[in-house]
Amino acid sequence: MELHTYLWNDVRAFNFNDADFDILRRAIPGLTLVVHASESSFLEHAEKVEAVLTWTFKAAWYHQFASLKWIMTPAAGKELIEPHPSGKVKIVHGTFHGKLLSESLLSALLFMNHRMPQMLDNFKQHAWNRDIQGQSRLLSDQTVMIIGFGHIGQHCAKVLRHLGTRVIGISRSAKPVSFGAEVYGLELLADYLPEADHVVLLLPGGKETDRFMDETRLAICKKGAYLYNFGRGNALHSKDLVKCWEHLGGAFLDVTDEEPLPATSELWALKNMMITPHSSCIYKSYKEAFLKETLDYLR
Repeated sequence: MELHTYLWNDVRAFNFNDADFDILRRAIPGLTLVVHASESSFLEHAEKVEAVLTWTFKAAWYHQFASLKWIMTPAAGKELIEPHPSGKVKIVHGTFHGKLLSESLLSALLFMNHRMPQMLDNFKQHAWNRDIQGQSRLLSDQTVMIIGFGHIGQHCAKVLRHLGTRVIGISRSAKPVSFGAEVYGLELLADYLPEADHVVLLLPGGKETDRFMDETRLAICKKGAYLYNFGRGNALHSKDLVKCWEHLGGAFLDVTDEEPLPATSELWALKNMMITPHSSCIYKSYKEAFLKETLDYLR
């Protein structure tokens, strides 16, 4: 079997080099791996390629890949791999992100719940104010709503349920789950938003989710609720968040509607705000996790 890879990325933890693929070579005798470090090299070999590991694939490339049967990508989001016009090429997305993102989300929830933005201000001022955390409550006494309840959202929910947290999942399918989370359809979002102490966005990108959490929905949230965006930045526009900021307790954003977020953005100056650079799944073990999943698929 011949497998072509085009997994170059400017983030070190996401950039695959030839040595990273040794796990596949050792496990699959006879596997031929062709590792491409540039788009030009990748496209140059397109004609006979049947299987690809890649971060990105453009619809305009398909006519060059006449023999292509399947594409596998580490990316959880659908926007980087454009589908074949006739749908004849199978696209397999990474499903290992739940374990990675759930740990990042839990750290964000604890960070905001324990008033760490205020505690950092306390630290910078060399102040010994022990009253800041007096308003904190245990997560087991609170409700977390997760909007976007696919495999990643459900993995996050399982972690929170182990803490005794009430979890409300919002999804289009509203299929019940076995681990104690409540799951409702999108039509009931407005009914349950006021009950959530923490609102987590795990939505994919695209037109359907653009400005999903708009000014109207932000205003429905419980007064003092915390907002988290760990999905795609287009679901929450900066202008809406700024308008409703006084209604919220704070926010933790791993993604923003403009990336990189400009240094001039109003978001940087908001009190009780934490912003990370779209890094919730950047772990040392990322590449290994994807290649193990790839190996399972190839077997």
